[in-house]
Amino acid sequence: MAQPVHKKVSALFIGNSYTYVNNLPLLVSNLALANADTLVYDDNTPGGYTFSNHFANSVTNTKINSKAWDYVILQAQSQEPSFSPTQVYSQTLPYARKLDSLIKHNNGCSETVFYETWGRKNGDASNCAVYPQVCTYLGMQNRLRQSYKKFADTCSALMSPVGEAFKRSIALNPSLELYQGDESHPSLEGSYLAACVFYEVLFQKSVLSNTFITSVSSATATFLQQVAHTVVTDSLAVWNLGIHQPWADFSYNWVAGLNYQFVTNSQFFNNMWYFGDGGTSLIPTTNHFYPANGTYTVTHVVSDNCKTDSILKEVVINSTGIPTNSINNDVSIFPNPVRTNLYITGADNFENSNAHIEIKNILGQTIYEGPFSKLINARYLINGLYNLKIYNDISTLKFQFIKSD
Repeated sequence: MAQPVHKKVSALFIGNSYTYVNNLPLLVSNLALANADTLVYDDNTPGGYTFSNHFANSVTNTKINSKAWDYVILQAQSQEPSFSPTQVYSQTLPYARKLDSLIKHNNGCSETVFYETWGRKNGDASNCAVYPQVCTYLGMQNRLRQSYKKFADTCSALMSPVGEAFKRSIALNPSLELYQGDESHPSLEGSYLAACVFYEVLFQKSVLSNTFITSVSSATATFLQQVAHTVVTDSLAVWNLGIHQPWADFSYNWVAGLNYQFVTNSQFFNNMWYFGDGGTSLIPTTNHFYPANGTYTVTHVVSDNCKTDSILKEVVINSTGIPTNSINNDVSIFPNPVRTNLYITGADNFENSNAHIEIKNILGQTIYEGPFSKLINARYLINGLYNLKIYNDISTLKFQFIKSD
């Protein structure tokens, strides 16, 4: 029986009190569990630690090397990245790069995630005189964004835009208190917002309607989930969440007799074909001779060194090249582009087979997954290109559609 995609992700949190206050990793784990996902995590978060401190810390080094982490999150000391570019580039960036090198040396498929923190509620009074840009919340926040973006870009790493989520929340609802009394550390609401951002970044899935709300009010949780979702998905490429994912899909054409050509959608990845008659191929676009007319289940697997995607299609082989009906040949989606509702037609076999639907944006983030339905509400999707997968235990179909207002 087909089941929704549930993810298991491992993550190591390297930081300080901005991570351990309210136990941010546990909040992320609870959000994952509420969506039937699993976060396997560890952390090292001594108070006030900088990247330099962590690079020299034996516990940090041991934990980085303890397993092949999917993600390692790096959070700097709260003020340090807001200093002048000259100071940041000479004192902080080198250690961001060194920690990233340690992570990659342990496991080339681990992804470094830079945890962009937030400006202090009324700016950094202790450094205001020497660097006036941090005298205000917005000035400090802008410097944090610039520095964390520099860290992520320099290391070809991801950025978790928690600070940008704070900024949006404050702009939309300034009465919602995201800070403790020290105007620096997060309140539970602030940590919950951070956890929602991290769930979206680490699991590449929407946090909207997640049932874990900890001790915040239901209305507050709904608001903070929407803030996190909007901040992450509106600027995926900015946060470097647009690293291209392998996407298995193919078309096929009759050549002559029982010779068929199979054309991959992913020329620049590793391709593996299983033609359903015992034959295989590693060639991205390849021809295959079948032994006889019939319906064959073709499996296409696409991978890079770290990620894999696959698809199964029932292919009808006819030596005359004349198309014959297949259970999947008549499945289609309309309208495309779509503004409100997207309809799936010709999919009766999926409707009655415990099938599921998965929607990903073009940058690989899962926007929706759930039971098969002939109607998909696209009203709340951001304009852009999306990949739609319909699948059950027997077959998988993939489509692309455009959301446009």
